[in-house]
Amino acid sequence: MSVNVKWTDDQQQVIDARGCDLLVSAAAGSGKTAVLVERILSMLTDREHPRDIDRLLIVTFTNAAAGEMKDRIRVAIEQKIEGFQAETEEDERLLEHLQRQVSLLSNAQITTIHSFCQYVIRNHFHTIDLDPGLRVADEGEQKLLQNDVMEKLIEEAYAQKDDSFRRMAECLAPGRDDTALAGIALALYQFSMSFPFPREWLRECRSAYYLTEEDFEKTMWVQQMQQMSEKILEDVREQAKMALAEAESMYGPYTYSDALQEDIRLIDDILKAKTYSGRCIKLQNISWARLSAKKDASVSEEKKQQVKNMRDGYKKAVEDLRSEFYYASAEEIIAAMKECAPVVSGITEFADRFADRYAAEKIKKNMMDFNDLEHFALQILVKREEGGICPTPVAEDLAAHYEEILIDEYQDSNLVQEMILGSISKKYSGGHNLFMVGDVKQSIYRFRLARPELFMEKYDTYRVGEKDAPQRRIDLHQNFRSRSQVLTFVNFLFEQMMEKHLGNVEYDDAAALYPGARFAPGDNAAFRDTEVLLIDADATEEDEKPEESSRELEAAAVAQRIREIVGKELVWDKEQGAYRTAQYGDIVILLRTIQGWAEPFAKVLTDMDIPAHTGSRTGYFSTTEVQTVLSLLRIIDNPQQDIPLTAVLHSPIGGLSGGELAAIRSAHPRLPFYEACMQEESLADFFAMLADFRRRAIYTPIHELLWYIYEKTGYAAYAAAMPGGSQRRANLDMLVEKAIAYESGSYRGLYNFVRYIENLHRYDVDFGEAATGEQGNAVRILSIHKSKGLEFPIVFVCGMGKQMNQSDARGSVVMNADFGIGCDRVDPELRTRSATLLKRFIKRYTVQENLGEELRVLYVALTRAKEKLILTGTVTKLEDKLPKWGQVCRRADVVLPFTQRAHAATYLDWLIPSLLRNQCFAPLAEEYGIYQDHRHPLFSREIFCQVKRIQVQELVGAEKQRQETLHMTKEELLSLSPEAVFDKKAARRLAENLSFCYAYGKEGRIPAKVSVSELKKFAQFDEREDGAALYEELPPVPLIPEFLKEKSEVSGAARGTIYHKLMECLDFTLFADNGRQEKLPELLNAEIDRLQRAGHLKADEVGLIIRRKIIAFLKHPLARRMAQAAVRGELFREQQFVLSVPAGDIRPEWDVGSQVLIQGIIDAYFVEDGHIVLVDYKTDFVKSEEASSLHRKYAVQLDYYETALMRLTHLPVSEKLIYSFCLDRTLGGKAEGK
Repeated sequence: MSVNVKWTDDQQQVIDARGCDLLVSAAAGSGKTAVLVERILSMLTDREHPRDIDRLLIVTFTNAAAGEMKDRIRVAIEQKIEGFQAETEEDERLLEHLQRQVSLLSNAQITTIHSFCQYVIRNHFHTIDLDPGLRVADEGEQKLLQNDVMEKLIEEAYAQKDDSFRRMAECLAPGRDDTALAGIALALYQFSMSFPFPREWLRECRSAYYLTEEDFEKTMWVQQMQQMSEKILEDVREQAKMALAEAESMYGPYTYSDALQEDIRLIDDILKAKTYSGRCIKLQNISWARLSAKKDASVSEEKKQQVKNMRDGYKKAVEDLRSEFYYASAEEIIAAMKECAPVVSGITEFADRFADRYAAEKIKKNMMDFNDLEHFALQILVKREEGGICPTPVAEDLAAHYEEILIDEYQDSNLVQEMILGSISKKYSGGHNLFMVGDVKQSIYRFRLARPELFMEKYDTYRVGEKDAPQRRIDLHQNFRSRSQVLTFVNFLFEQMMEKHLGNVEYDDAAALYPGARFAPGDNAAFRDTEVLLIDADATEEDEKPEESSRELEAAAVAQRIREIVGKELVWDKEQGAYRTAQYGDIVILLRTIQGWAEPFAKVLTDMDIPAHTGSRTGYFSTTEVQTVLSLLRIIDNPQQDIPLTAVLHSPIGGLSGGELAAIRSAHPRLPFYEACMQEESLADFFAMLADFRRRAIYTPIHELLWYIYEKTGYAAYAAAMPGGSQRRANLDMLVEKAIAYESGSYRGLYNFVRYIENLHRYDVDFGEAATGEQGNAVRILSIHKSKGLEFPIVFVCGMGKQMNQSDARGSVVMNADFGIGCDRVDPELRTRSATLLKRFIKRYTVQENLGEELRVLYVALTRAKEKLILTGTVTKLEDKLPKWGQVCRRADVVLPFTQRAHAATYLDWLIPSLLRNQCFAPLAEEYGIYQDHRHPLFSREIFCQVKRIQVQELVGAEKQRQETLHMTKEELLSLSPEAVFDKKAARRLAENLSFCYAYGKEGRIPAKVSVSELKKFAQFDEREDGAALYEELPPVPLIPEFLKEKSEVSGAARGTIYHKLMECLDFTLFADNGRQEKLPELLNAEIDRLQRAGHLKADEVGLIIRRKIIAFLKHPLARRMAQAAVRGELFREQQFVLSVPAGDIRPEWDVGSQVLIQGIIDAYFVEDGHIVLVDYKTDFVKSEEASSLHRKYAVQLDYYETALMRLTHLPVSEKLIYSFCLDRTLGGKAEGK
């Protein structure tokens, strides 16, 4: 693999480093997978200490990644073997070692963490008394069981009339039902399971609410809150300094200087207070100085207002900080938290009870979930002692076995996975054998409870540049994917947006991307510039609201740009090694979320004749065809459901229009809708069909019921005929697959299947639309998460104006791994609710963590582009927003203000302030009168970016013009000459298609496989009816019971079959003694009786055997030779074979270079003196004088038998004999040899 690859110095260090724990911080496009494979290969080929592949544990994030990794390693090993030249004995040993690795690879542990956990459980289940038969349930079954267990627990708690539970429920989930309470308890359970010891975490959450005044200041969350507020106050001070500088500038409101200087002193004074109590007192007693009212004509009113706005902004930030965190004294905070302690204890204990009950129910149903996989493996590998955590004997054995543990995508690990892999490493024995590779800037799975902090802890502590250090860090900076223009733009953005407090990492020189890819000259350099398209969705000048939604407007702008690119601009084709024009398949549209966005984008693109493919993992339940069938299943289960019944009647299954449904309702206003429909004679057939479905549902498996419904209603065929029919049919087939999966679980019946589906829908467990494989040359529409690890020539990152999701920070209970649970203080009597300080802090911290995750998601999106990056976003009230975004232009710092970044609601809130500081935004800034600091070093930097505002009128005008060019009147069409050529390219393609002749037509007439009996026919007959012998239609076999069959004359073929069966089963060793010739009839009768008793021959078959013919054969010298071979164990009968021969050897007209398989069964052969004697039995009627014709008839057949035996046994064939039962003699003789 490495023969033609020149590794960078950093990559080579990663490949060669040994004897240490190594963290590789691999930037986007840095070739980490290739480096990882090369490192593994170098360990396998190490001359001093060659490793075996099964002594390495390689952990990847997904099954697909594991499969790709295994394939890459296999290819690399095979290439190494292919190019290996063994010149010494040591080389021979190494080559043998490499060859062994190919066979070991199938058993190598190249796997996901969950698959590895399964491996541990499967091999060591007995150490924790676990049932080895437990299966991993699918997510749908898990949700269904969780829901059932939770409902029962809540009912039991209410039945016990526990006041503490009632108070807890009222505080956390007031309302008519307990759905919110169940959701909180489930979320708490799921969150706790990301910890190695879930109950401990829940216990710590409870203890956090029992604080003393001495402990308050020392708690981690109070100290973290102090740091957060300090960061905000420092930012406020910088804003005050900016306001002061503006006031003291030319034409500035200098009279405000005293008040602004007082503001700075005030902020400094607050910052000096390092305790919560001290800072709280200062903030609660804050008093801002009044701005001077002195007037001066020389002062610019614009600057005066600007300074006022800046001051109002930072004053609001301080007021928000006071009201959010410093609204009460420490004593009041502690008292409020103690009031909440019973509620927190109640919900955590309830989550504990749920965990116990859920675990018991899973055991009953013989199932486990993914959390169980990790925790069962942890129980097997880890034990707790007074000194802390230590490995079990199983873990010690695995640690001794694995020479190195390699972890890919390490930034997405959690605490449980960290402990599992740590327990089987050599750290407990003093060794260092962990290899971890990842990029914290691409950690985008926080919603799966990934902990990027694990990566950062090692990133900050492992040594850089020290080759002998036991714990090393190597950074891979170079990007081998993208053009320098793309990387320059990405670096420019993220050095302003990403730092330790927001994004988890400082985007400094060590984190920046450096170009490593090389592109040939000859393309359009201007096209490579990154584009930022701002779609101005405000009303037009006439205040007419556009009909299109903002998403459709943005999609229209994207479609317009795609039409300008495809077929005109060039992209580099690595396979061709040259530039070619861009195609639709080169383009991807990346969205933060597919739901609600992919459909309008796909629709607009399709309407504009741009093929688009949505790589959706959501939307399955919302498709029309699936909704219709689910509605039908609901009314099969219970027909008295108005909404599902109406849906089915209005669908093609019922065939009623909206007006007809309204007429039924109007005709029977007092009856339930189901009964009203039953009164309609026109629906008699429908309800008869429904009754049939309901009868079958009682005993029919769900998947069979679905197939029956599809066939009976014809709905599957109807859906297939609709637009997008292949996709719709695939969705319906997928529903059958999911029904089969459901039935493989612990639930049964239609009622539970409907509940199963409803729970999947409720808990957002969406299967995604079925994959049809129809993609081709189309624009792909993907979520950013789905695009991770991929690359595309041209990338559109759309939806930059979409609001970021902060729903997890808005719940009545908020959770954090480090700080526990935050809840409200509730007075049930007064019906008042107020958030505790801990909840306020966790909420703010969660928002901050979410923003850090969003930054990383944006980084992933922008780094997918190889050649061209286009960012689009819809914005309203641009005139109002630009001045607020533009305040950053007055700051000297490179990094955007923390408060500005921490209050972002959309990606545009980061993107526009960053670009406003550069010359690329100058035209728009000038248009809107936004100040730009031309002296700032960021302003003159070349970032290869163009910013453009697109108005609604432009999009509408462009589309109108496009449609006008396509529109032709009827008269214009009729006036066109049918002989004229208007598009030469299209005419040429049309002519090629219509005159197309399949180049391999002859091969279509050549069978892939023939039998030797068919070969006999080819040898006898000319090609009068081409293929007739091969494809002769066999007479139908009547399905008549044995007792009804009439006696008929036995055919020769039937008698021949019985003779062959007798010859196959006959014990030849009984006839090896020449002295027993007179006893042959007696021996034969005994043998036939034995075969009849054993079931090899039936009574009527025995009656068809002409025994004198068999005795004549047994007296023949051939039978005696066969009997002697049987005694030696060298007689073989009914030998099946498949032989590959050139098609031209069978028939000359088939000589097109292809192969044909010949299959047959050799009656018998035996080995004699190292040679083979081939025997073929024939029962054909033949006259004595025509004996030679029988041999000629089967000569071709015998020749192929000879070839097959020689290939099979590697022995020569000396004789090819036909024994004719009709003539009682052999035909043929010595073989010619081949």
